Amino acid sequence: MTGRAATPRQTPQQDRLHRRPRRPPRPPPRPQSSTERLARLLYGALGPTALVFGLLCLGTVLEQAWEPQRSWSVAAWLLIFGLPMLLAVLSRRVPLRVLRVIALAEGALFVLLLMFWLTARAEPLPAGTDIPWAISLTGVPVMAVAVTTRDRTAWAYLVLVCTMSGLLRAATSTDPSPVLVGVEDGLYSFLLLSMLVGLTTMARRSAGKVDQAATIARVQLVDRADRLARKRERLTIDALVHDSVISTLLMAGRGGTSVPVLSRHAADTLVRLDALRAPLPDPSMPGPQVTRRLEQLVAELAPDAQITSNLPGTLTVPALAVTALLGAVGEALRNSVAADVREPVRSPVARTLTVSSYQGGIRVAVNDDGVGFDPARVPAERLGIAQSIIGRMERLSGGAAAVRSRPGVGTEVVVSWTPTPAAPAQPVPSLSSAPPTPPRPATQLKGVTRLPKALSTSILMGFIAVHALLAFADGEPLWTLPYEILGFVAVSAAAAWLTLVVPDPVSPRNAVMVLALCGLSAVATAFPVPPVGSTPFAHWYLGAITMLLVVLAVRGRPGFAWYGYGMIMAISIVWALLNGLTLLDGVNLAIRHAGTLLAGTLFAVGLKRSTQTLAGLNRERARSGAAAATAAAALEERETQLTRVNMLARPTLQRLANLLQSDALQIEPTLRAESLLVEATLRDAIRGRSLFVEPVISAARAARIRGVDVTLLDDSADRPPRQLAAAAAIVADQLDALTQGHLIARLLPADRPAIASIVVDAGEPRMLTVTPDGLLQPSL
Repeated sequence: MTGRAATPRQTPQQDRLHRRPRRPPRPPPRPQSSTERLARLLYGALGPTALVFGLLCLGTVLEQAWEPQRSWSVAAWLLIFGLPMLLAVLSRRVPLRVLRVIALAEGALFVLLLMFWLTARAEPLPAGTDIPWAISLTGVPVMAVAVTTRDRTAWAYLVLVCTMSGLLRAATSTDPSPVLVGVEDGLYSFLLLSMLVGLTTMARRSAGKVDQAATIARVQLVDRADRLARKRERLTIDALVHDSVISTLLMAGRGGTSVPVLSRHAADTLVRLDALRAPLPDPSMPGPQVTRRLEQLVAELAPDAQITSNLPGTLTVPALAVTALLGAVGEALRNSVAADVREPVRSPVARTLTVSSYQGGIRVAVNDDGVGFDPARVPAERLGIAQSIIGRMERLSGGAAAVRSRPGVGTEVVVSWTPTPAAPAQPVPSLSSAPPTPPRPATQLKGVTRLPKALSTSILMGFIAVHALLAFADGEPLWTLPYEILGFVAVSAAAAWLTLVVPDPVSPRNAVMVLALCGLSAVATAFPVPPVGSTPFAHWYLGAITMLLVVLAVRGRPGFAWYGYGMIMAISIVWALLNGLTLLDGVNLAIRHAGTLLAGTLFAVGLKRSTQTLAGLNRERARSGAAAATAAAALEERETQLTRVNMLARPTLQRLANLLQSDALQIEPTLRAESLLVEATLRDAIRGRSLFVEPVISAARAARIRGVDVTLLDDSADRPPRQLAAAAAIVADQLDALTQGHLIARLLPADRPAIASIVVDAGEPRMLTVTPDGLLQPSL
């Protein structure tokens, strides 16, 4: 018998459950583009518009029902009225291709309905009801086709149905001049609907531009996030290489460090390299443990330094902050000791470390009274202060550093970490580790509430011409002519002023002025109209004013537009009551224009809300894409940099770490020379990054073995020249030709006339430059 516990047997049903494959997670929904959101918005707006027009003409449908097949008339009305309602219900749920099929069906059925009227019922209708009910719904199929098809198709469809409706109106009119009535009706329909079609086509074009701009913005943001993440990761690795790898190799190459200390440094460096490749969770470290880590660092780098600490036991510091603080303090101590070795002073240098609690975090001050230096004169290629101290702490969230020094006075380095306030949860990390916020302009639907100047001017001229025809071509009595002229001038002035002068969006003051002119036009034109025996377009001003109210709604003033509609409704009711008619007669006179204004209002309000939502969605998509790019780029860059460091330095570091096991008393000369060679190569990779390519790498190594002092520098700011390969070949040739002396090769900033400079000092100094064409020329 074995000591293993028996496993309970599963039932067949449980076994099937365990064997049942897991359903793969549902992929996230595809983000909607600006074009798609606009189309769904407009499809949704068709429903309420069709509802208003359909209910308004329901009585006329029943009165004009085709006697042989009365049910067919109701069925036709239900189709023309019901399909837009179906579009509105399905606008948020079904694919766009389904919505397009329904919209095209609406447009085709409406044309068939007009053809039926023109062929089967082209006869005068009873007086007072001689307007076919189908004409009242013309705007709904026109808008459905405009949303679905291309611009030319939409305009062609508009011309077709307006022509057919004009012909049908002429065929069914009982007016003595039916042709004139048909022309007036067709022109008015074309004028009104051309404005809505123009707005729809402009909105669709703008949405396409928004999609294109948003895509470009996302690509640019992702590219920027990629570059920032790679730079941050590269600087992090460079700081570790400078602090741990290069310092260990310098200790080995220069001598003066005991073998046990050097071996321990090498082993710790290897551990840090491995930890970077597979980072562990970031625990916190209590204050006393931070103090012990600093004391250990001081004992290794500057045993003569005095350290004082008052960190409380309740203080906890994230391990990431501890690592940055130890790296910056270690660099400060190494610089202090190195300065003392380079320029010894008569009296011993006093070094102190003061560790204290600071704003809920930690503050470490490193002071010495040594030779000091002028921070402004430190060469840009020196990495110790710029990257290992200041840069390292600035990359740490909540970190800060300051270096103060003067020649002959001493140096003070202060590094600190303070916890940052807790921020509300966000879908992406904070900007300290995530890319910047995407720009807003690329996500805005701009310019869709105002037509292009040429189109708006054409519509204005058509507005004036059509309403001149409606106002003066119907043979009104001469005594009403002054009132007609006043009304026509007032509404035309309002249209011209709103189209040509008033900026977008319309200000409240301008909106009030437009309503005042519209009110003057309605009063002047309405009251001379008799209650009976008037011409078909005696109340033409109502349609004209409604068009201007639609413009107000679309251009940001829907509230004022409905105030204006209330005004013309009140004027219509007063006119009806003054002429012995009922209140309902006045309401019926203006109510049929409510559908037109409702369509414009839904377009304006829906477009504004859709724009705001779309802007947020596009910014969120850009942030998500940039965050993903940041994470991927950071991992890739970390792996690339660590692979290079390990390939160059790990064999030498491993040999140094093994010295403790070999009981060696001193380092062999060959290992010291190898350490210095590897250290110089790593400095090339950091300071002359773009030049750290073949054949420069091999040429620099060979030159150093021959005794040449080589310095590679990169000032191109991550924008290497196009002729980098040619410049690298020239640098390698110059290195191969040297057997002694010093060579400094530098890539220059992009705004310089040359892409690289080479200074050679092998007895007789000379300077060479590399032109943008990749050619070598002596410097003058």
